[in-house]
Amino acid sequence: MRHTFKRAGVTRVARSAIALGVLFATISCKGILDVPNPQAFGNEALNNAIILKTVTDGSEGLLQHAFDDFIVVTELLSDEMVSTSTWIDWEDISFGRVRHDWPTAGSFSDPMDQLLRTRFAAQSARTRVESVLGPGASTSALLAQVLTVDAITDLLLGMGWCEAPLAPSTQRAPEADLFKQAIQKFTTALASAQAITGDAAAKTKWTAVAYAGRARANLLAGNYAAAATDAAQVPAGWQYDAVFAEGAASSQSLTGNQFNQNRNRSGGLRDIYQSRVHVIDSTSTGESYLRDWFAPTRDDPRMALQRTANQLGVNNRIPYYGISKYANRASPIRMFSKVEATLIQAEVAMRSSDFAAEASFLNSLRTRTGVDLPSISVPTSAAEAQTALLNERMAELFVEGHRLQDLARFNLVGQILGTGRATKLPLSRNEILANPNMKDGGGGCPNIS
Repeated sequence: MRHTFKRAGVTRVARSAIALGVLFATISCKGILDVPNPQAFGNEALNNAIILKTVTDGSEGLLQHAFDDFIVVTELLSDEMVSTSTWIDWEDISFGRVRHDWPTAGSFSDPMDQLLRTRFAAQSARTRVESVLGPGASTSALLAQVLTVDAITDLLLGMGWCEAPLAPSTQRAPEADLFKQAIQKFTTALASAQAITGDAAAKTKWTAVAYAGRARANLLAGNYAAAATDAAQVPAGWQYDAVFAEGAASSQSLTGNQFNQNRNRSGGLRDIYQSRVHVIDSTSTGESYLRDWFAPTRDDPRMALQRTANQLGVNNRIPYYGISKYANRASPIRMFSKVEATLIQAEVAMRSSDFAAEASFLNSLRTRTGVDLPSISVPTSAAEAQTALLNERMAELFVEGHRLQDLARFNLVGQILGTGRATKLPLSRNEILANPNMKDGGGGCPNIS
């Protein structure tokens, strides 16, 4: 079972809160005719039950746009990707040089700004849904949609940045508070999803997203039993993707544009892992794989790469290894899945020292069709159990925006990447300058390895 959402006409230049100018083009002719005087289309015209779905889709489209860029900047700061570009702000992120109150609004600022706009758009859409639908809002899929988008933005902010405001024009709050707030919002979204009537597909979709999102938020907040309970509710075989398209710049994936040899080659597999790559065809297809951590003579299909002999990144310095799952600008990006839920269950088992259960969860993923790797042995120590978990998380969630948070929460940045590196992204300089309750020089994070 796979649920996806499509970018709702949001460009990388003009990013209004609801992006109505482009979104309006997606409405049917019948819908347009139902709007009084479409030539004078304004805010009040949005208070129309026919257009309302476009408004809620707009907030979700903004989330997708922000998530795409979130992948790029968090992966560059992690150990999975390295900048092979000529952009200094990418280099600053990739080598961990960024610090609190960074003097420029570099590449890490824009994705945070996008997420903050997404949060506002979702909350604004919620107000409109409740106003237009009245009592009917409580059983509408539109309300569950925007409540879930709101919750996801807090979750992503906490995963990527060490601090952020919890609401517009409020002070800096640590990532821990973002996870707590996300849990509360997912709980509200879940209740809304479960109350949907007249749309069974939407009810199934938003219920699963809320459970999957809350499972992750609970895990990152340290609520392990609650995380396992939520993860168990995610349906088998389910995942929720952000979907992109080649047709226009507004619908393309930046990740697919920058992390593959078919495009700009601005970010590739970090060099610390390149010796572990098995290149099958270096002249035509570039087919390559990272070797499995447990069975090092086996290719891991979850970490497929493209490698052409002697090819360098656009900086002409670092050997280039592209990410196959993002082979083009239309490649989807997985946001939530049963796979991740199973990894959450494995981690909770590990933290309770039930290493047999942990191995069972991990092996259910390793031995499934399409992966077909040998089962791991039951770990005999906490250190072995953590190694197994983190290697499986890296393989399953490869370049999907999880690795930075994993390195930070297990305190592994210094061990893997070295000392003197930022362990998270700092607060957006744009937010510091625009927020009346913040001041330049007031930051105290990220931590440095």
